[in-house]
Amino acid sequence: MKGVLGWIKSHLVIVICTIVIPTSLILGFIFSSGWNKEIREEQEKRASNAYSKIKSARVTYVIPSLLPGEEALTDSRPPNRVVTEFFKEQREERTRQASGVVDEVERFNRRDHELLEPELLPEPREPQKALSLKYSMLAQVAGDTQMGTESVYVGVFSRIGAGGPPDPVKLATSIQDLRDRQSERMLAESGTGSLTDEQQEELDALLRDRRIAEAQRRAKEISVYAGLESFDSQGFGDKTAVIPPISRTERESSVPPSLNEVFGWNFDYWVVSDVLAAIDAANTDAGGTRANVEHATVKRIERLSVEKLPVEVTTEPGAGSMDEFADEGVAAGAATDPSVSVTGRVSTEAFDVVRVKLTLIVDAQKLPRLFEAFAETNLMTVLDLDISEVDIWEDLRQGYYYGDGSVVRADVLLETIWLRDWTAPMMPEAVKEALGIPTEDEFAEDDEG
Repeated sequence: MKGVLGWIKSHLVIVICTIVIPTSLILGFIFSSGWNKEIREEQEKRASNAYSKIKSARVTYVIPSLLPGEEALTDSRPPNRVVTEFFKEQREERTRQASGVVDEVERFNRRDHELLEPELLPEPREPQKALSLKYSMLAQVAGDTQMGTESVYVGVFSRIGAGGPPDPVKLATSIQDLRDRQSERMLAESGTGSLTDEQQEELDALLRDRRIAEAQRRAKEISVYAGLESFDSQGFGDKTAVIPPISRTERESSVPPSLNEVFGWNFDYWVVSDVLAAIDAANTDAGGTRANVEHATVKRIERLSVEKLPVEVTTEPGAGSMDEFADEGVAAGAATDPSVSVTGRVSTEAFDVVRVKLTLIVDAQKLPRLFEAFAETNLMTVLDLDISEVDIWEDLRQGYYYGDGSVVRADVLLETIWLRDWTAPMMPEAVKEALGIPTEDEFAEDDEG
């Protein structure tokens, strides 16, 4: 026994390891079994939760609407690769359609409008020629008797077949000649010194018929009574565009035209061109034949007023003067305002709203055709319409003949829309600033920031 104890003492480490190692293996197995169970249960729980989430997951697929009032197409379902690809293709197609619509509307709105003086706007290509180009532009829109230049507006009226009634002086002369000749004939036939009542009635009828015949002849030569005299510079008070503008001989020589004025003249020209084009369309049948006044929809343009852009230009003497504007800028992205009009549209960062007032003599039966023509020509909407009677005999005395149909006087308030996507690149920087459109300088500051 002593030998055994002695051996154990001399080999104590071996004896301890012999006891500890098996014990630790047994205890490790016991505890590891418990740990494995806890880990397994935790992992099973996590896997179960993840599976439940995947199983209950749903994706909302959306195809956006394009038009106001149109509902977007939505579908909520579990993720599906085929469905995802389908909705992706449909969204891309919608995007292409929207882009195409925008491009088409812009083309429709721009029509054939170009700058009358492209070397001057939006900025002079050659600054040393700026002043002469400004006066050249003024001569185009206002006319210049010294240069023998007619206003471009004369050409616009001519293009729609417009003209005036018979020349009043020539008509009066013709009527007086007829009166003298017929009076002499009647007096010679009666042998008296004065016309009898019957002869006076006959003479009055002859003169009336001659006046009507002259007016009818003129009405067959033109499509609508209109001309520079139709422009009204007071329709919107001090916010009315002066068309044509004051000519060079009438304006103060020390104040040269500003770029802002030049752009305003060009813009007014676009507005007037569209309005007159719509009237011409109303007077033209589907086959392209333009009616004369007797058969036209619009027989006379008594008044035409254009609201100028909502900026007020002030120039100081000197060719290098800067343009200043009253603080009348338009808030970007402004919501519609129902108190403004039936459409509620106001100028925003996307477009400008310019109103036009018209007083027209119209065939009462064809009035709807005029409204259609406005919408077919450009982004124009009739906001208001007032109808009144026409004294056709008084107008006839002035040489205006409207035909046999029923006519009315129509006071029309028109709204025109001008998309800035194409107008802004033609604007001088000061005009952009006044309208709240970011200028190149502002873009540069943003880039530096």
